[in-house]
Amino acid sequence: MRVILAQVPSTDRRTGLLVGTLATFFALDAAFLGSVAGIGFAPVALAQAVVEVLPGAITVPLIELLQFWAERLLIAGVIVAFFAAGALAGAFAADARRRDGVVIALAAGPWAAAVVLAQLFARAKVDLPSNVLDAAIGAIVQLATLAFLVPATLRTREEVASPSRRRALLGVAGLAGLAAVGSLLGGSLLRIGNAVGDMPATARRLVKRAAPTAADERLDRLAGATARVTSNADHYIVDSALIKPHVDIAEWRLDVKGAVDQPYSLTFDQLLDLDAVEQLHTLECISNTVGGDLVSTALWTGVPLRDLLMRARPRSDAFDVVLRSVDDYTDSFPLAKALEPETLVAYLMNGNTIPQGHGYPARALIPNIYGMKNVKWLRSIELVTYDFRGYWQERGWSDIATVNTNARIDVPGRALRWSGGPTDIAGIAFAGARGISKVEVSTDGGGSWSQADVEQPLAPLTWVRWLYRWTPSGSGPFRVVVRATDGHGDLQTSVGREPFPNGATGLHAVDVVVQRA
Repeated sequence: MRVILAQVPSTDRRTGLLVGTLATFFALDAAFLGSVAGIGFAPVALAQAVVEVLPGAITVPLIELLQFWAERLLIAGVIVAFFAAGALAGAFAADARRRDGVVIALAAGPWAAAVVLAQLFARAKVDLPSNVLDAAIGAIVQLATLAFLVPATLRTREEVASPSRRRALLGVAGLAGLAAVGSLLGGSLLRIGNAVGDMPATARRLVKRAAPTAADERLDRLAGATARVTSNADHYIVDSALIKPHVDIAEWRLDVKGAVDQPYSLTFDQLLDLDAVEQLHTLECISNTVGGDLVSTALWTGVPLRDLLMRARPRSDAFDVVLRSVDDYTDSFPLAKALEPETLVAYLMNGNTIPQGHGYPARALIPNIYGMKNVKWLRSIELVTYDFRGYWQERGWSDIATVNTNARIDVPGRALRWSGGPTDIAGIAFAGARGISKVEVSTDGGGSWSQADVEQPLAPLTWVRWLYRWTPSGSGPFRVVVRATDGHGDLQTSVGREPFPNGATGLHAVDVVVQRA
């Protein structure tokens, strides 16, 4: 077939762009459906590689600026890059002067990059066969769509869409198909989307039950008040990894090693055979802002970490306990902290197996420090003789990471319909293991303070809920502010600081407009 050297009409270029964009949409849709089935999503694997490559000088300010939107915007940016490459592939496919290799590189390049870069920079977090399979699905759909839609839509299809170009596109799609088959033969799909299996709802050897205090019924009845215990579905999740690890429980082991005289490993079944305790425990993310919602409370069941460490017989020169997850995330804390009775290796959350997003099959719970050190998907516990710096410490975040005292206003919102009588102001306060001794509320922007009623904490390591009955002086704007005093008698600081590097400080305030009902 004759090859046209003349410039392709602009209408065909535009059509090519549209076809390329449509091919990318189909490809991403097919790859996403694969991820729903549990095989991962190639664009997310590529985004994870970007996370690993970026230095802390870039990631920390971005997290500070964007908070939880940083992860979403990164993935969105990668998907936009897929669409841009796909659109160009369609436009170039409409031009007979372009080499087939250029078209193929643009169409298949992002999918190949998702595999190669993820293996180069995020191997511990991205399963190779799963990634290859999902990327191959996307590439097959992308290339096949271009091969069949470009000739069917272009005005100059007789001259431009030569059989050789279609054969080239379909040939590479066939190679992607072989890669997909190879990933299946690799056997990893037996582990992908691994079911939890016959996990218990209670510990086999529960030696200590949680004993929650009675709730304040006024807060239970109050619309908008925070629940005392957060459901698994509502519990906050923040991770360094965009891809949650899939753990094969039959192969999982918990290693206790390092500066110990008797290192050992436990299977999950052996972990379940150990004496366990229940513990009500509040976790807060170090990136939580003043008044933010990255704080939650749950009932956890697990084994005291000191029991695991004493069995290994720590050496006298042991200093730090290093926790490592199955995806190679690390953090550490002093041995003395690990030996506190409230430090746990937990495997149940609110009476159910810990969900994948919260660290299945086991995670650490350490009192009085921020969530980044409470390592999920726990794989090993190692004692070292020096001050170990983990993933976030290498990026400038606090190593001590003690929870700051903070209080939050949940009720009312920014508009209040007022009937003329007393109305409720309510929220939570948290100071880690120090507890909360007092909560005060100001309705005049901090000019004067009144003491709120503080509900008994569920347990020593949980937040408290508080309630203040307020009668506004009339309609109009009011600035409501809250502050807390911890169990040591130290007042929450009013100095506002961003979360990086030691956690946010300052007072939560809400501007409320009171409207007479």
